[in-house]
Amino acid sequence: MKNDTQTLPLELIIEILMRLPVRSVLGFKCVCKSWFSLISDPQFGISHFDLAASPTHRLLQRCNHFYAESIDTEAPLKKYSSAVHFLLPPPSPPHHGEYDNYADYQDKHEILGSCRGLVLLYYKRYCDLILWNPSIGAHKRSPNFAYDITFQFLYGFGYDPSTDEYLLMMIGLYESGNYKYDNGNESEDHECKGNYQIFSFKTDSWYIDDVFVPYKDLGDKFRAGSLFDETLHWLVFSEDKKIPVILAFDLILRSFSEIPLFDHFTMEKYEIYSLRVMGGCLCVCCLVQGYENAEIWVMKEYKVQSSWTKSIVIPTSGFSPLRITKDGGILGSNTCGRLEKLNYKGELHEHLNYGGGQWLYSANLQSAVYRESLLSLPSVVRVPSKDDHGKTSEDDQQ
Repeated sequence: MKNDTQTLPLELIIEILMRLPVRSVLGFKCVCKSWFSLISDPQFGISHFDLAASPTHRLLQRCNHFYAESIDTEAPLKKYSSAVHFLLPPPSPPHHGEYDNYADYQDKHEILGSCRGLVLLYYKRYCDLILWNPSIGAHKRSPNFAYDITFQFLYGFGYDPSTDEYLLMMIGLYESGNYKYDNGNESEDHECKGNYQIFSFKTDSWYIDDVFVPYKDLGDKFRAGSLFDETLHWLVFSEDKKIPVILAFDLILRSFSEIPLFDHFTMEKYEIYSLRVMGGCLCVCCLVQGYENAEIWVMKEYKVQSSWTKSIVIPTSGFSPLRITKDGGILGSNTCGRLEKLNYKGELHEHLNYGGGQWLYSANLQSAVYRESLLSLPSVVRVPSKDDHGKTSEDDQQ
């Protein structure tokens, strides 16, 4: 009997798979061994990430010590049909002996950020950093990470495409009164001395350097960096200008810069809730002092102060935005631990109650928006003790 079954050319199969959503592609791994090998190839994951026609973005939030919940940011909240529960990667055995009074707090994982579909988790009690791709279930642990990251530093997670490295950036800011300056110049009284540390998940090594920056930390809810392209951003207080500004660090150039807020910003008129990257722009959400409403301002042109534009007025306080949806609305959360979607006018469209307030409120780090991807985790490549900047890599500081 003649077999009339026709097989598509491999090149065409690859082109079709490249343009399908991640979850659909993963399902096709079961078709046959050749498709399993093709889709499991790290180069396929890279090409799929670069060519995806309509990538899916999801909100990851912690449920308890063992599970995280992932929600499609475009799906209706009321149906809750898009929720997926992931078993969290296990941490290392604890290093601190018996449980103490803070064991429950320290056992909880913290979500430090996301980049290219990878999510960075931190287990304080176990001294673990875990790089995790929830879409494919792969993770990589960096143990013995003896830093209290979220308490002591400004920090952020990003990617340097010039070296193909995922990086954890940490900045320690200290008041200038605690330090003596080499030149003895009294005009630098308002300057702060600190240091920045960059951990590479590719080389499993540190780069550390001192930096003089005239800024102060604004508190725990502003310590997480917002990633836009290859640059991390933090909201800090300028000692020179006496107002909040945005501190930026370019992960490729390894350089700092300052970005001003809108020109009529004053602390008497506004209180800033959050700094985000939404719709391909830097955004800040501000409470208008003396009123029960908030405003979202968008920097339409990067680093151009005059491009700040008031986008939406929200007739309530306490809303922290996460992402602009495809229909022009905004997904975010409020201080009561509730997910909310607002329409383009800032009016409440739908909501979903969720657990305790501090677990979901997006101004701290119990949630992160990530893009589904098939990207593999980086393999460790050992490097000499001297890096490109002439500084010694501090491997022993983990």
